[in-house]
Amino acid sequence: MRLLTVDDLRTTFRTDDGPVGAVDGVSLSVDAGQVLGIVGESGCGKSALSLSIMGLLPKSATITGSIRLGEQELVGLAGSELRQLRGDDMAMIFQDPMTSLNPVMRIGEQLIEAIRLHQRVSKAEARRLAVDGLAAVGIPSPEDRMRAYPLELSGGMRQRVMIAMALLNRPRLLIADEPTTALDVTTQAQILELMRELRREVDAAIVLITHDLGVVAELCDEVAVMYAGRIVERAPVAELFAHPQHPYTWGLLASLPGRSGAEERLYQIPGTPPSLLHPPAGCRFAPRCAFAMDACRTDPAPLLTATARAGSAVACRLDQTTRDREGVRLSGTEAER
Repeated sequence: MRLLTVDDLRTTFRTDDGPVGAVDGVSLSVDAGQVLGIVGESGCGKSALSLSIMGLLPKSATITGSIRLGEQELVGLAGSELRQLRGDDMAMIFQDPMTSLNPVMRIGEQLIEAIRLHQRVSKAEARRLAVDGLAAVGIPSPEDRMRAYPLELSGGMRQRVMIAMALLNRPRLLIADEPTTALDVTTQAQILELMRELRREVDAAIVLITHDLGVVAELCDEVAVMYAGRIVERAPVAELFAHPQHPYTWGLLASLPGRSGAEERLYQIPGTPPSLLHPPAGCRFAPRCAFAMDACRTDPAPLLTATARAGSAVACRLDQTTRDREGVRLSGTEAER
């Protein structure tokens, strides 16, 4: 069952220098029980996309297009209705917990409030659920941590509190923005297992925003590769790692440690991402692409279209034969065969 549908989403921020199109024509869908990974460099629009879905954009932003949670349209929904959906039907794990936790409220008070806003339970039951939630994300002495203020916890501990808060009400849609960045490997494994449990228990859809392609390979069913506000490739996770179709994806995979040999320098994509104040006229990756043709630089960028690979779609003018040959060679997947 289709749970999240995003159609031609455009999110623009007003700045003193002019409008910045952080999300430009993004369309995607996620089914119940599916995990979609969104990857790309910093500044490519991943977080702006997630905030657009959650309805948490600042007043300087304008949004057009469609975002549907099940059959309910979220674009243009009243603030009170969005607040009811957030934390109940959909939740988000934010990248920076210090901007999300109230610094003058104890951890326990914030967790109990989040539970009682969406569940008809007593304060004592809410407290029990909050303690269980902290224990589930690997926080030691959860009863003691309930009395702590955010500043009394380490960065990794605060991140685990945010994850616990997002999972408390068992949302149908979970958006996780770099959820394991500040965590050690053991805790990261615990968090990924919690996401799997949420998926199994309530058939939740998960959108995982991350730089860690290892996490993507372990948890995701499909991957969308985002560059300069647009999705340039989408594919089942195994297909993307085995047969990447877009030159930008080739660069991301080639930069993974261990792909090129232990003694070789890691690959670096030449150049820098374009300014979204004045993006290129054609394909936004063309200035950094070794395969760019004249049309790539001047004509409107191609739309995301299906390839010969099962379930894969790409926004690129290269022919299928070239994409198959160079994708395997340049991404480093050739060495793994």
